[in-house]
Amino acid sequence: MGSKPAAGQGRPNPSKAHGAWIYLFISVVSGTLIGTEHGVEPAMLVGTGFIGAFLVMAALSAGARRKRRQLVTGASLAALAPLGALWLNADPSFLVAAALAALSAIVAIVLERKLGFLSRAALVTGIATLALAAPVVAAAGGASAGRCALLFGLLWPFFCWRALSIAAPLQAGAAWDRVKLRTRGLQEAAIASVWTLAITVSLLVF
Repeated sequence: MGSKPAAGQGRPNPSKAHGAWIYLFISVVSGTLIGTEHGVEPAMLVGTGFIGAFLVMAALSAGARRKRRQLVTGASLAALAPLGALWLNADPSFLVAAALAALSAIVAIVLERKLGFLSRAALVTGIATLALAAPVVAAAGGASAGRCALLFGLLWPFFCWRALSIAAPLQAGAAWDRVKLRTRGLQEAAIASVWTLAITVSLLVF
């Protein structure tokens, strides 16, 4: 779901991939709704910082020289927003989950450069990074470690399943035009949103 997938190799810009933004945003929203013990503001700020970190990752993946402004903007958000969240009494435990997300992002970039961005390993690791936004944000809002782990465990496999189902024909050399990809992307956005909403509501109720 996203930028033109001519082949499994190359250096794509994840910030232009619609699917990546979908998974990121719905993960941030889910984490914000789950972590409300310390108020909404700390969680929202940490979510903003995570988006900044994603911009940094995308700039590094595409080549930082070509994306210097994106790199600086993302780095500023990634640094300043979490500091603001801590000032607003965010639970500092979110830093542990954020460190895991950073490690996952580094591994994803390495795998993408070695195996190609459509490789199963690169996709699964990259999606793990995006799905980690949910527990990072939820933890900042005061959600328990168990609830954060459950949230990630319910989102990541589902996101992987959906992304790999799209990647499979592309890996096999299928030619999908831009319109077809956009249509499929909208369908997948709806599916992922419904699943995330169901998971979020279930965790809030139970």
